[in-house]
Amino acid sequence: MGEQRDTHNRISNSTIHGNVVMGGIISLMTGRGPRLRLLVAVACVLALLGAGTTYWVLKATDGGTGPVLGARYDPEHGDADSTAVVPRTVKPAELPAVTGCGAARTWSHQQGATDVGASPLSLSMVGNGHTVAIEQVRATIVGEPRDPLPGTIVNCTGQGEGKKVDMGLDLDAAQPVALIGAAGPVSFAPFFTDKYLYLENQKPELISLTVLATRHSYDYVLTVEGTVDGEPRTWTLKDGDRPFRVSGVRTERGTEISTHGRGWETGYGKGAGERIRCNPCYDQDEQVIPGTAVATAPAGLTFSSAPGADPVQPLVPKEHPAAETPPLTVDDHDAESVAVAWAVTSGSFDASRGDTGPASVLRRVRPYLTPELAAAGGGLNACSADGTVWPADLAARRGWSVVMWATAMPLEGHTDPGDLTGDVVELEVSTSCAYVAADGWSRTPNGISVRTRLERRPDGRYLISATELVRYGVPLPVDPTAQP
Repeated sequence: MGEQRDTHNRISNSTIHGNVVMGGIISLMTGRGPRLRLLVAVACVLALLGAGTTYWVLKATDGGTGPVLGARYDPEHGDADSTAVVPRTVKPAELPAVTGCGAARTWSHQQGATDVGASPLSLSMVGNGHTVAIEQVRATIVGEPRDPLPGTIVNCTGQGEGKKVDMGLDLDAAQPVALIGAAGPVSFAPFFTDKYLYLENQKPELISLTVLATRHSYDYVLTVEGTVDGEPRTWTLKDGDRPFRVSGVRTERGTEISTHGRGWETGYGKGAGERIRCNPCYDQDEQVIPGTAVATAPAGLTFSSAPGADPVQPLVPKEHPAAETPPLTVDDHDAESVAVAWAVTSGSFDASRGDTGPASVLRRVRPYLTPELAAAGGGLNACSADGTVWPADLAARRGWSVVMWATAMPLEGHTDPGDLTGDVVELEVSTSCAYVAADGWSRTPNGISVRTRLERRPDGRYLISATELVRYGVPLPVDPTAQP
């Protein structure tokens, strides 16, 4: 046979429709001896046999890029509230003006913040010429759950209700799958029970998704399950090339910056960011959202961290404080921070540790007072309107007080940043306390508000020089020596 070789052809990476070959690579293969291969790349050319017509291939036969799905953090999400933890100390003057929670959330994320308690996301899905049915959206946790993240809490409570939230996910659940959402809360009812979500050709399907996390902090990705032209398909959605993140809700009280639409206030408390679950849920027209009633879940509104708890009723702490004064993050160059530290410290007293009355905490409050006010007895106590005595039961039962929350806010009409950085700053400090004893006795007195006057020292520190009980409905006396 000499140099005769077997020869055959191969067509790869192409599609044959009848007598039409659409693109690909044609290889001329040879047999024995040194092989000679002639590779002819055919780009966007149709070899038409017998038809006399040339076709130009403009798109792949699977419909182009296929279905496109994506997810992102959304500062303009339908939820009216927003809570994030910034990994550093933050002053109220740094935050953008209170025009809505979207601006605050965008600013916080620019500072490296992580959403707390609830992370609003937006999902975008488009079919791109395919028949696409979405059957489930679930969260897949990456790595191990962690404790709630440290830092400064920035908490925004928006005015009015948010837009309808389509779905929710609870990362604390054993199976975090899509739940029916509402305007604010999230239900206990699965979203995908007897229905699918069908995608149209070129019209994106936009979904507002609220991801809840209360007990722990999580890294997670979204897993979307469905079918494309009848074939099973799974998509994994991330924050770019990394997982999404959300922080759990702190169980200990600490410093936070919050707003209720009237300026940023430095506060002290816990639970910021925790969302409420609803069973059933209602829309903005106060109509029951179909399918949100679940027989096995607590009825009405409950906190996500404690199913069955009534969010309207304050939870009186029963634990004995571990220290004379709770841990505080105090910036003594910030008047609001000093005012909150004064409220928490003056309101924390403990008969079981030897405190005999509100005056016994003066040594602990002294760092926040001018020498003149300290010498005069320290002024008001943040938990008592008269500031001179405790309830008789508290002393007799060797009980203690707990500051449940405190806020320091600018006076009405004085929310300009310059009003909070002058030589003299006046603030209204509101405090809520609880009196508790080891035998189970407790009492929650009415909260009080105190008008505090702070003076800036030569080294830039602020100290409280005067305190005065605020009596609503009665005009406050004007101090003629006060600077405008």
